[in-house]
Amino acid sequence: MMLLKKISAFVISCGMAVLCALPCYGEEEKGVPDIFSSKSAIVTECSTGQVLFESNGKERLPMASVTKLMCMLIWAEEIEAGRLHFDDTVRCSAFASGRDGSVIWLMPGEEMSVRDLIKSVVIASANDAATALCEHIAGSERDFVKLMNDKAKSLGMNDTQYKNCVGYDEEGHYTTAYDIAILCGEVSRYDCYNEFFNTRLDYVREGEKAAQLLNTNKLMRYYNGIIGGKTGTTDNAGYCLAVWARRGNMTICAVSLGCKEENDRFDACEKLLDYGFNGFELYKAEADGSKLIPVEVDNGLRKTTDIRVKRLVSMVIPKGSKGDIEYSYEIAEKLTAPVCYGQTVGKVTATLYDEVIFESDIITVYEVEEITFWRAFFIILSKIFSL
Repeated sequence: MMLLKKISAFVISCGMAVLCALPCYGEEEKGVPDIFSSKSAIVTECSTGQVLFESNGKERLPMASVTKLMCMLIWAEEIEAGRLHFDDTVRCSAFASGRDGSVIWLMPGEEMSVRDLIKSVVIASANDAATALCEHIAGSERDFVKLMNDKAKSLGMNDTQYKNCVGYDEEGHYTTAYDIAILCGEVSRYDCYNEFFNTRLDYVREGEKAAQLLNTNKLMRYYNGIIGGKTGTTDNAGYCLAVWARRGNMTICAVSLGCKEENDRFDACEKLLDYGFNGFELYKAEADGSKLIPVEVDNGLRKTTDIRVKRLVSMVIPKGSKGDIEYSYEIAEKLTAPVCYGQTVGKVTATLYDEVIFESDIITVYEVEEITFWRAFFIILSKIFSL
């Protein structure tokens, strides 16, 4: 994390190509994404949450219909838990029917399947459909908003507060690009919306009552690897977009908030995604078996204990820099019984260009009991009787 921040800071301050001073890039120029049309922007890797680049990433701003990503997360969790099903039927309330903005013109008392409601929200950001589904789950929009805020808090979205479930401009309804990236990482774990994310045009109902659903996320039409995302537009929020895409083993999220022109958000997020995919790669820490030899144990029933690295995690590193990662091991030469299972006996550290990118304890694989007079006596006795 510190390495990436220092790299970005160096580039911004010097106005040079990203990582131009690092040998892994040679002469190739990889510049900071030009996203100055955004009030706030960020690009992260979803599985690790690592920030690759940000501009005012923690500035609190209105979010418009990007709000509905939190609704989608809660709906997905309800589906996974078996409390909500695509073929369930939802009755629309007068309150939901009265929503304005992007709608499918639900009537009070009208019934519609969960599938069609979700489709209407994911593709066309229908406010009435979103409200009807939120009421179905929580009883009222107010109670559902409480679920949204509770979920945001549990995810560490510390600069987010919801006042409604659809994204209307309202005092106290705000988020940050950083928090939205956290949310995108969570939503990206579910595939129940992928069909709708990738649908450009569809309909709900039939005949004269049919409502057209037009996907406003232009990146879905052409960006390589795009999976999902959410647009949003209001007077106060401007033009907003949050998207995520996958190439190989890496999923990148890009968020742009507060653009003045519609196309600026797409340009910004496309540049952010390109920056992530072109400049970085996902790398999993490695363990050198030749370093992890059994450790001697004094006064134990066993003379040695095997050891291992406690955790091997994935991280994002500048593309092409894998060969420059250096590992160092600090391991105790000898232990004294009793030795517990999982006891820390050392540490492994990985550095890249003098920055620590990974650390983990080295632990014992099994316990070793202390040998005592009576323990030794009974061992000898049992061997005699086994003859």
